[in-house]
Amino acid sequence: MPRTRETALIIAILSSLAIWFVWAAIDPLPLVEDEFSYVLQSRIFASGHWTAPSPPIPEFFQQAHVLTVPAVASKYAPGHALLMSIGSFLGAPALVPLLLTGLTGALLFLLVRRVSNERVGLLAWIVWLSDPTNLRFRAAYYSEVTSEAMLFIAWWALLEWRERHERRWLLVLAAAVGWGAITRPLTMLAFAVPIGVVVLRDVIRRRRWTDFAAAFALGTLMLGVLPLWSAETTGNWRVTPQALWTKQYLPFDHPGFGVDTTPPARPLLAVNRDTYLSFYKYHVDHTPAHLPRIAFERLSAIARGEWSGPRLVLVPFVLVGLFAMNAAVGFALGSALLLFAAYLSYGHWAEWTLYYFEGLPVLSVLAALGLWRGYDWLLARGTTSVVLRRAGGLAAAGVVLLAAYELETWRFNRVRMASYDVAFRQLLDKLPMHGAVLFVQYAPRIGPHSNVVQNSPDLRDDPIWVVNDLGARDTALMRYAGPRIPLKFYEDGGKIEVYRSLLRPTTAR
Repeated sequence: MPRTRETALIIAILSSLAIWFVWAAIDPLPLVEDEFSYVLQSRIFASGHWTAPSPPIPEFFQQAHVLTVPAVASKYAPGHALLMSIGSFLGAPALVPLLLTGLTGALLFLLVRRVSNERVGLLAWIVWLSDPTNLRFRAAYYSEVTSEAMLFIAWWALLEWRERHERRWLLVLAAAVGWGAITRPLTMLAFAVPIGVVVLRDVIRRRRWTDFAAAFALGTLMLGVLPLWSAETTGNWRVTPQALWTKQYLPFDHPGFGVDTTPPARPLLAVNRDTYLSFYKYHVDHTPAHLPRIAFERLSAIARGEWSGPRLVLVPFVLVGLFAMNAAVGFALGSALLLFAAYLSYGHWAEWTLYYFEGLPVLSVLAALGLWRGYDWLLARGTTSVVLRRAGGLAAAGVVLLAAYELETWRFNRVRMASYDVAFRQLLDKLPMHGAVLFVQYAPRIGPHSNVVQNSPDLRDDPIWVVNDLGARDTALMRYAGPRIPLKFYEDGGKIEVYRSLLRPTTAR
């Protein structure tokens, strides 16, 4: 057991370092609107508040996935941001995703080792760590990093509970599922159903109702964060921030079939409207009659993300793994399929496989089982030890080289994707004045996820406001800007210049 703990610790460290390598920055910037929203909320939590005050003239500060009225807050459930607030308090929001990555990698190894053997656990970890979908979304600030870690903790606690029948493990299970539920409610509901069936069956069989009641109470207490979050953010415990944001901007963007034609309560500015323009067509297309095709398109997108390029070599081993899996791996696979089925209730771009992130590690486990079964096949046929060692060595070297290739590929992709935001931050750092209001004028061809407008936990203390350029209304915002200098940023060309028509004495109102 000590050797196992040491191995798990090494795996945790290597997992975190590998993702930090892919992130390609000491303090990585968020790049996509979802990431900005989570990081903003983590900073608000780190300041000791649930929300930040609504900014003056909120339209100037309109930011995707962020409420600005009645307060500034992320639209998302708070679990991920609450954990990230630890890193934000220390000035390093990436710290918690990196630590959770280490925990997830170690638990993946330990779980697979427990239901198979150590070598399969190591293979599964390497294949998972180099999974393109994993690298695409893990070197980021998405909430799935938290929900996956909670799922793995829950699965480990479930195994411990079934083996030891100790109340503490049922409490750990309830806490992990509860935190997952306040992070990604629909995702954790899909995973909680099979877990709940197993737990309830064991409770009935062993008459452990007191243990069950304690775990149920703990889980309910954790779920109580959601109505509290709603009350503090929207003013109504029954209206979640996501529901309010949807009502304000995209009434059609919710689970279900067809399109809600209710007009939005607040208009989206052009840059945000362009980001969400494609959402509409996916909801129009999302009808019961189209579900078979939609399911096929999503499965195809998952397959392309998992096994394109050199990783195509893993497909035969995944198929072999399907026949080599035991009940525990079958349980994980069934849970992943239930997650896939749950998101068939929602219309989205098929390539956005992030929604299935927590269930995809089972594919790495199947590949590892297939590789190990191939080794067993050679062994059963009396293959000499020399040939076995060579075959095993070649397979291991191939998996490691494949991992190195994917890590370097996705590091390059991350650097390329971050170039726009890095260049913008460098422009801000070079501003000669201490305080400024930077009015952003987007080009008509601006693409999605290029919005640089940001909100803040304490706007009054921010020396630089980065806001939307609203033309003739810009003068009105300067009344609140104090001594800040008006500047204009032209997205097309990346140029900043003094906003001369606004250069006149202003007083903060």
